[in-house]
Amino acid sequence: MGFAGVAAAAAPFDCKTNHCGILHDAPYPNFVIGIVDGVATPGQTAVILSDAQRAGAWHLFPPSPAAFSAKIEPISINFAPGLSITVLSAAWETQILRLSPGELIRFAPHRGLHEKPRPHDPYWVGVGCVALLCAAGDTACERGYRPGLYRISDGALLDSTGKLVPGGIRIDTISMRPELK
Repeated sequence: MGFAGVAAAAAPFDCKTNHCGILHDAPYPNFVIGIVDGVATPGQTAVILSDAQRAGAWHLFPPSPAAFSAKIEPISINFAPGLSITVLSAAWETQILRLSPGELIRFAPHRGLHEKPRPHDPYWVGVGCVALLCAAGDTACERGYRPGLYRISDGALLDSTGKLVPGGIRIDTISMRPELK
């Protein structure tokens, strides 16, 4: 079972609306470019895991909240006014990046030869890769990007339900910057 629907959350990790902002039982399959509006605490992470398990999702993850919190760090990304999505990153990766609210980041599902599953890591199936694009408040940097959800195959803009936006912009799938027309 996967989560589906609009990625709107009243606040980061608000589990009273739309499953804490989580949309899929696996890593979100598209690019997300947006502003970090929260990095979950271990307590929030346990609530998010519990909510997903109650909904019948994430059955591939070990059920222990402590183990999950030690390996996974949910990140809430605001990609449009009033719209946030929660993605999952490996805790070690997020801790290296030291993400903070207000930073512009890119999330991508694992792909390619350099991101093969780690042997004996049951959490690998649910996480993706996060990259810092701009420091918080760096408006000159931020102007070079367009927050949104983008199809991984060609950079086409998607709406919050995953449908193609007719006439929407496309991003370069390497630089994450809008393609010039």
